[in-house]
Amino acid sequence: MQDVLLSIDVGTASLRSALVSPDGKILAKDIRPLKLWQSSGRMEQSSDDIYNSLITSVGQLLAQYPFSVTVQGIGIDATASQVLLDQNLKPLNLPENPEANILGWMDHRAQEQSVLINERFKKPGIHQAAPSKQIPEMCLSKILWLKQIHPEHWSKCALILDLYDFLTWKLTGIITRTPCSMVTRESTEVLETLGINNPGLKQGEMLSIGAPIPGGLTVSSANALGLTAGTPVATGIVDGLGGSLAVLGPVNSKETQNRLENRLSMIVGTSTIYIASSPTAQTIMGTWGPIPSVLEGYYHNIVGQSAAGALIDHLITGHPAFSIAQKEAEGNNSTIYEFLNDTLKAMTEGSKKLSQLTHDIHLLPYFVGNRCPRLDMSLKGMIAGLRLDQSIESMALSYLACIQAIALGARHNIELLREQGYCFTELRPCGGLAKNPLFVHEHVNAIGIPANMPEEPDAMLLSGALAASVACGIHPSMEKAMEAMSRQKGIVTPDASLKDYYDKKYRVFLELYEDQEKYRRIMNQDIQIQKSLT
Repeated sequence: MQDVLLSIDVGTASLRSALVSPDGKILAKDIRPLKLWQSSGRMEQSSDDIYNSLITSVGQLLAQYPFSVTVQGIGIDATASQVLLDQNLKPLNLPENPEANILGWMDHRAQEQSVLINERFKKPGIHQAAPSKQIPEMCLSKILWLKQIHPEHWSKCALILDLYDFLTWKLTGIITRTPCSMVTRESTEVLETLGINNPGLKQGEMLSIGAPIPGGLTVSSANALGLTAGTPVATGIVDGLGGSLAVLGPVNSKETQNRLENRLSMIVGTSTIYIASSPTAQTIMGTWGPIPSVLEGYYHNIVGQSAAGALIDHLITGHPAFSIAQKEAEGNNSTIYEFLNDTLKAMTEGSKKLSQLTHDIHLLPYFVGNRCPRLDMSLKGMIAGLRLDQSIESMALSYLACIQAIALGARHNIELLREQGYCFTELRPCGGLAKNPLFVHEHVNAIGIPANMPEEPDAMLLSGALAASVACGIHPSMEKAMEAMSRQKGIVTPDASLKDYYDKKYRVFLELYEDQEKYRRIMNQDIQIQKSLT
């Protein structure tokens, strides 16, 4: 029998499970699509669908692996989404959707509530979850939205669990929280002031990340999964922090330029998250943090964008040439992204480099607002340099401009962190977009920092395995687990010849925002005059 760890990663549109060896090798994996109700400003999911997908995925995973295994521990990471439950701890379905009871992480309907909270508490530091400013993605804004807009549903809501805490509860029967858990991080003072201090919403035993949940896997869950009752289950973790732990590598380094605080993890998929670590707690306007780390003596500050992979997909699938390009990609047995990467290479001529193909095309990626550092979800996307062109080449240029804009957005956030004393010598990428070499290269070139790539391409699947290994005692601490299970394979370095080009692109990137603000002022002039008259 082979000892393995079971890792569950719940993303926006899919759930993945994996069998992982104690030294961090992925032995087998399975993926399941998830139901997703998403439209402008709305994102909803079903907790029943996600849990049932977990059961199915693990069953398929164990069935496909050719060797007999003993699952020593189970770990889960998931998106920062909130599950609503009623008095009987059954799904409390959302208004107008009898199937969904999850407010997804990218749900932006609480825009007005986030503004109200920011006006009510103007002093930085009042929100434990976001010391600088609230945005509608945050749990506090969503709870206030539920109460104000749908009071009948609020009155029926007995418990709100972060998605990872919900799944560990389903497996163990024990409600737990960790320092990551959004609801429990809000102060009683803030909740009472807003009239949403329902003590029952925060019930649950507070445990550290990676701690074993008392009793482990229940008999019913064990039977459903085909595992042994009592198997240790680790407390859950939000996917961004889990991915960060999976790629940061050994905490202690003999190299003075490769200390933990010099590594910036980048978790890039549907959205982007960049996580900085430091031995001191720093409150920085425009970031999420400081958040106490599971790593002893450290704190994290988090920045990022709500739409990355989602924005790339939006732009390419909406292009007139998408259907043709998709067929050609399928004919070449490649993904649409590989096809577009090859198209861009073919378009590069003479001394011009691929990055320079967008010399006259500029994009501001705020299509769902700006998460950090502006913390303004009312901002909009912008594109300059469009032509009356429906070719595949035009589509490829839009794709490249989008990737570059996401990288320039990362640079904007990193410069904010640098101004506060951070000194980064390495990027540590993981996530679906980290598998795209063009995405990584443009990040490196735009930011000017090399990327140290993970040995395991699906490094996100190490997140749950790290926590599981600590919960079952294979590794004595998260630091030791990272040392044993997280490895890098090689460096992607910036192209120095592109520094001037990207400095100019960055100037344009910042100017696009200033232009948008100027347009807003022009369009609001009459409104402001009317207000002053009244």
